[in-house]
Amino acid sequence: MESQRWIPIQNLSTAFNEAHRVLAAVPADKWSAQSPCSEWDARGVAKHMIGGAEMVAACVAGKAFVPTEIDDAADLPATFRDAADAALAAFTTDQSALGRMIKMPFGEMPGATVVGVFTNDEFAHAWDVAKATGMNTDLNPQLATGCLEAAKQFIGPELRMPGLFAAEVEAPPGASAADRLAAFMGRSV
Repeated sequence: MESQRWIPIQNLSTAFNEAHRVLAAVPADKWSAQSPCSEWDARGVAKHMIGGAEMVAACVAGKAFVPTEIDDAADLPATFRDAADAALAAFTTDQSALGRMIKMPFGEMPGATVVGVFTNDEFAHAWDVAKATGMNTDLNPQLATGCLEAAKQFIGPELRMPGLFAAEVEAPPGASAADRLAAFMGRSV
């Protein structure tokens, strides 16, 4: 991917939009489908995605992150959209956020790194929900390619552990960019 196309906030927005598209397409009877993340079904992945967006919004604003309790009957796509919009607004409201250090629950990092981490996380989990619910996993090829390049830079052997990233698996020949990203992150495609 050409570096001028890897624009942090635009890519986070694209990841959120793609994730919302996937969540909005989940049939009501598929939310309990097991996801590639062994600890969550599709509903659990969606709740994690909502929590991630809420975390970004709170931390960029300098607030303590307190996860929202999300009822199983909640409109998950709408709740996600609201959280994603708040996260994007936190960055657009504070023009210095990309260049300053942001205190996250797991450590302090530059705002641009926060954007990169959550772009990959939200996009990868959109893939998880698509996979769990039988949807097409060929998500936004341009963003998937950029996320894969970024993931190869920050996911080293020290992050290959339970709760973070499983060992890389081989993607089948002809796999889409999103499937190759999922395989790199340890998902069976």
